[in-house]
Amino acid sequence: MTALEECAQSPGDARRARRVAIVVPDLRVGGLQEMAVRLLLSLDPDEFEPRVYTFDGGGPLADDLRVRGVVHVHLPRPAGIAPGYARELAEAFTRDGIELVHCHNVTALFHGARAAWRAGRIPVLFTEHDREMPAPWKHRVLHRWLARRATRVVAVSDRLRDALVQFEGFPTERTSTLVNGVPDPRTAFGGDRARARTELGWRDEADWAGWWEAPVALAVGSLTPVKNHAGLLRMMRAVRQVVPEARLALVGAGPLESALRSQVAEDLPAGAASLMGERRDVARLLAACDVFVLPSHSEGLSLSLIEAHGAGRPSLCFDVGGNREVIEAGATGWLVPPGDESAYAERLAGALADPQALEPLGAAARRRFEAAFTHDLMVQRYLRHYRELICRVES
Repeated sequence: MTALEECAQSPGDARRARRVAIVVPDLRVGGLQEMAVRLLLSLDPDEFEPRVYTFDGGGPLADDLRVRGVVHVHLPRPAGIAPGYARELAEAFTRDGIELVHCHNVTALFHGARAAWRAGRIPVLFTEHDREMPAPWKHRVLHRWLARRATRVVAVSDRLRDALVQFEGFPTERTSTLVNGVPDPRTAFGGDRARARTELGWRDEADWAGWWEAPVALAVGSLTPVKNHAGLLRMMRAVRQVVPEARLALVGAGPLESALRSQVAEDLPAGAASLMGERRDVARLLAACDVFVLPSHSEGLSLSLIEAHGAGRPSLCFDVGGNREVIEAGATGWLVPPGDESAYAERLAGALADPQALEPLGAAARRRFEAAFTHDLMVQRYLRHYRELICRVES
């Protein structure tokens, strides 16, 4: 083992914590932001002192930072390339004594890497969560330039890693996969299906008539076009022709909420589907449902899909992005060819027709979570990168 490898495996100098800049667009409730906040809140404060820098706004997750005493710096960015913005961010990095910059997604890399270079060539760790590839050629030219500014690159799935190398010139030797992890949903809610449904009011409240005994599918995600909730509602209409008692719960918020509510009212019977908004009790909702559905056109490595595995719920997805790197097809859930709504609806109807038959898949999903996708595993993998990048500077 080399001296650098030994350094990367052990905590740093206990005499002071290293300041790390976490660069994210905003702090709204979303997969990228939640993963970044969970990671930084898990760092040992004696080893690392994270500071969060946003450029597109705040959001509800800022409250989590405030409670834990994490510094949040919002520097609104001007429109366009805004060359002066990198200088402003670099001045903040210098003033705050930043020693490592961690950028989440490519826009954060664009601002954070330029600022890190100006501030004294601070090492940059870049996490790519998800985006459409290949990008337009002008973007690919820019991204190839950015690839040279990232000291270390991690993608949340093998497919995404390969796309970064193939389409955007990220160097193979500095680009690897680091899968997401989530806290154990069964720690947040340890009850069974009946208890979860009772606490949600599905047994007694009139607004939830028919939900107590119904087979329920749950979708969690922002209400944006790429998440394809409109397609899911079309598929649910077909499902109910086979399983009339089936219900669908949609958790999330976003610009399509009004249109989706109108679609529910027009296409489905009253009470067949519920748009539940943003929720902080997803673990309880997972316990209450029978199957988790992810109808997205594109995914990096979905945190919600991992949470569903942790809750012991089988999942149904289109075969896009990193979904096949989580689901073991036929063992923990099902993968459907991208865009095949007929096959998706048929598979969902089969699952909801006999919820008890899903128990072996749910148990296998739980084992898959424990083996590969826990939050602690993810944190340890990131710590190795943090320590190695700090060690490289010091050596």
